[in-house]
Amino acid sequence: MVARRTPAKAGRLLAAPALILALAGAAPAWAGARPELAGAAGTTLGVLGRPGGGGASLSAAALWRVGRGLRFGFGLFAEDMGSETVKLRDIHDGSDLGPVAGLHRMALGAAWRLDGELAPAMGWTPFGSASWGIWRISDDTQGRDLGAIGSTGFSLGGGLRHAVGRFQMGPSVRYHRLFNERVGRFVAAGVDWSWR
Repeated sequence: MVARRTPAKAGRLLAAPALILALAGAAPAWAGARPELAGAAGTTLGVLGRPGGGGASLSAAALWRVGRGLRFGFGLFAEDMGSETVKLRDIHDGSDLGPVAGLHRMALGAAWRLDGELAPAMGWTPFGSASWGIWRISDDTQGRDLGAIGSTGFSLGGGLRHAVGRFQMGPSVRYHRLFNERVGRFVAAGVDWSWR
């Protein structure tokens, strides 16, 4: 059975990183500054759970500079875990009428995010990223909602970005670990971008 957090407990959980940064004196460095906008688009792979065929992966974030090569903020994730197909049978004779859509699973998340960059090399900037937040995993079939559960989770990722003016783009991979019984972990791979 999945433990459910009250809104107050979830709020305290998500407030912890901001409090740590404020106590460390990082808040004045980014308060009032314009954020970097970042995101990624790709596909999910290696899904632990059923269905697990993967699907589209989208993310977006607003990040503020908190130190040399470090940015902190919040991000949103939309991850398709995949769909199953089932055989449609005739109710009279049981004959196979072909495949139809079965169970579909989606995960939506909101998380604190910390990104770090290394020095550019040959026009490419290596970066790493970590996040911690809350997720909603929902199931449906043919447009009919089958219910959802909440979960906490984290992600670790990295990639390369090539700069064109204030815009950067390149490949990235992100590992997600969710603490629930439906989607244990998965990988999102795709194209990462940022605008400063």
